Amino acid sequence: MISTAYSQRIQSPEVHPDGRVTLRVVAPEADEVVAEISRVEDGRFSLTKGDEGIWEGVHGPLKPGIYEYSFEVDQTPQIDRLNRWIKKWYSLNSLFEVPGDPPLLTEVQSVPHGVLHHHLYSSPVTDSQRRCIVYTPPSYQSDPDRTFPVLFLLHGFGDDQTAWTEVGRAHLIADNLIAAGKAKEMLIVMPHGHPVDLPYGDRDENYGAENNAAMQREIVEVLLPWVAEHYRVASTPEQRAIAGLSMGGGHAIRISLGSNAFGWVGAFSAAAPEEESLQELCPDLEQFKQQTRLFWIPCGKDDFLLERNEAFDKQLSDAGVTHQFVKTAGAHNWDVWRDDYLPKYLPQLFESPDSATAKRN
Repeated sequence: MISTAYSQRIQSPEVHPDGRVTLRVVAPEADEVVAEISRVEDGRFSLTKGDEGIWEGVHGPLKPGIYEYSFEVDQTPQIDRLNRWIKKWYSLNSLFEVPGDPPLLTEVQSVPHGVLHHHLYSSPVTDSQRRCIVYTPPSYQSDPDRTFPVLFLLHGFGDDQTAWTEVGRAHLIADNLIAAGKAKEMLIVMPHGHPVDLPYGDRDENYGAENNAAMQREIVEVLLPWVAEHYRVASTPEQRAIAGLSMGGGHAIRISLGSNAFGWVGAFSAAAPEEESLQELCPDLEQFKQQTRLFWIPCGKDDFLLERNEAFDKQLSDAGVTHQFVKTAGAHNWDVWRDDYLPKYLPQLFESPDSATAKRN
């Protein structure tokens, strides 16, 4: 057990000005400690034991960005117990950031900032209290007579409503794009995407279908009116957007097709529909075609969901649904969604079609 006084003397991670990072572990009884920085060349390396049982290793220099890492202490996985910044999933990873010069779009910059509001609301869909986070843009408080467009931003399987801010930096990306005049001011609503309790162990084969159906009801029947009641948001599809990653990308597709409530759709590395026809997914496909200003479907060339997205792209094309299917570099991870897709998606929202196309290109 590390005493409070002892642990306060040890820093991990320690990011150096040249982009190197020092990782440390207190493990006096351990025989071996290995660190692994995800998706980094030679990112797995051994730490060296020093005085008082403190293990230490240095890696880099690394290019600016956010990195995930973990330790193995005598082959037992663990997070960095000295680091409060954690990526939450079925398993946990620790995080650190190498700052850029100039700062990256994902970093805190000296610009006007929006506000994150953490809510509990009652849901008749689940008969329970549900959580969501709402980002209001910088001028929301200072311009009380203004109505704002709104984006519903959905997370992936196993995540929760905090993922897009704690790991995805959505609020900082929005702040920086708005300050640069590259994105419209908008509200961003980030709900919890598991209205059916998240399963552990073997997943029931019906879980996906049940959770998809419940999430569609949650957004359309509960959150759309709840947000309209509590915030000054526009009420037309032309001023509403929806997007998500992986499971959330599949949710965005199904909810937009099923409700015709959103004019702007983003499906990042999406768990796209596989078995249903568009006619089953969309009660009024002609209305969807007419009102949809943007249907943007990016997916990495190394993503395990690429073939599924290629099949959905063909389904949309065969039905004459205007959309953009984009194959990008990368796989199924936050480096793609946070650093590439969301920064490209936000500037396209709530623009004229010609203007959105120009920004996308």
